[in-house]
Amino acid sequence: MKFTEYLKKEGYVRYRGTVDKSVYEYFDCKCAHKAVWYYKKDSYQCAGCKEQCETPGPEGFQSFLMMG
Repeated sequence: MKFTEYLKKEGYVRYRGTVDKSVYEYFDCKCAHKAVWYYKKDSYQCAGCKEQCETPGPEGFQSFLMMG
């Protein structure tokens, strides 16, 4: 099973917002151009390279307003 398929099965959805460069600096990311982020409550997971970085909070990720 591909890692992205696993993430979807675990309830993650594709994150399409802006990610601040500080997130990549924190992970000392050499592949930021390949980043593909997924998220679910309290977890942001990158599937862009073999490192599969994960962070528990939304700091550095663009917030979305929920329209209701």
